[in-house]
Amino acid sequence: MQCWVTRPASLRGGSGGRGQRAVDAFPAGPQGQLGFGVSVVGPSRVGKTSLIVSLITDAPRILARLPAALRTRDTWTEDAVMRRRNELEGAVRAGSFRKQALRGTDRASYYKLALESGIAGVAVHLTLLDFPGGWLSPGQDTKRPEDTWRDCREFMAQSTVLLVPVDSPVLMSARHAEQHRAIPELLKIAQVESVAEDWATERQYAQEEPALLLLVPMKCESYFADNGGSQDRAAELAEAVSKTYSRMCDIVRMNAPHARILYCPLDTLGCVELAGDPAWVPDDEGDGLQLSAEFRVRQPGEISVVGAEDILIAVCRVLAEARRTAEEALAEEATDAHRQVEEEAQIRRPFIERVRRWLDGTQAQLAENRRATGARARRAQRKLEHFERMVDELAARPFGSRVREL
Repeated sequence: MQCWVTRPASLRGGSGGRGQRAVDAFPAGPQGQLGFGVSVVGPSRVGKTSLIVSLITDAPRILARLPAALRTRDTWTEDAVMRRRNELEGAVRAGSFRKQALRGTDRASYYKLALESGIAGVAVHLTLLDFPGGWLSPGQDTKRPEDTWRDCREFMAQSTVLLVPVDSPVLMSARHAEQHRAIPELLKIAQVESVAEDWATERQYAQEEPALLLLVPMKCESYFADNGGSQDRAAELAEAVSKTYSRMCDIVRMNAPHARILYCPLDTLGCVELAGDPAWVPDDEGDGLQLSAEFRVRQPGEISVVGAEDILIAVCRVLAEARRTAEEALAEEATDAHRQVEEEAQIRRPFIERVRRWLDGTQAQLAENRRATGARARRAQRKLEHFERMVDELAARPFGSRVREL
């Protein structure tokens, strides 16, 4: 399996792999592009695939006024996005649905995207990992291929960005002790914490690289009044998420103090809300509870995603910053190489040696080296300046009122 991660396989686990400069930390993708990993970690049916598709679908609108565009890089990614978009549109047209109506992920999937910068051949390539949520805690009904799961765990640990979708109705519908008791297992809190700890530990050895952890409450339409909802429980939701994932955030802060942690709620469809109070029913094993919730569509039934902009801007900002860090190192390297050639050219040599160098072509080769290294240095500086502008413009885009720094 090929997957792009923030550190090349040749550096992982070997001597010299820790503390490398940023330019060494990112492997080259097609045409010399840099690759970054983004992992989505959560239980089954929490909305991992819908989160990815929401980001991709809403990207043209979000990035319309910025020197950037997010595009799919292969036909599988494009087809997978279109299929999920059709499923979501079909659910809206049906007027009501349960989350079980949406197809779950049945294998590890890699969505390949490019954050294009406006200059031909200069882009940030990213790969988003999605996997069956049941793999977090396999049982009798859920088997996982252990080799593939090890690849997934490695990819997640090496990713620049970790996205944790949260099932908002599970948190917000619990009333009684036994319902609250079911939450950690339903959200797979311990398993998600384990992934986050691996990720933060790896980030500890790459403090020159940016790191971003996003907590993304999903299906938030029933708890916000800013997108057609009838009630405002935003503060309650934020408190519930912060409390539930406080230990995970503490683990990340201890192991990767430079990592940024953001709370970014998402309305996946916008035009839906819970149809009455969700019911807590026995789970499939019969020894616990699970939430059974039905959603109805608010008319006129037009999809209105809210929150994807904040998530996408946060991800694009950190990846553009990471690319800029790498470009700084590349520009410095190119400038140093050109400086060395220039210094060689400025050395005053005896007349007879200059004649010999002219006769055997050394002088002409030196002049060609000066032109080539100078051109490389200028190209590297132009790319660096372009990414600096891109980062500045992304940083200037403010987050919405829903976002909180944790």
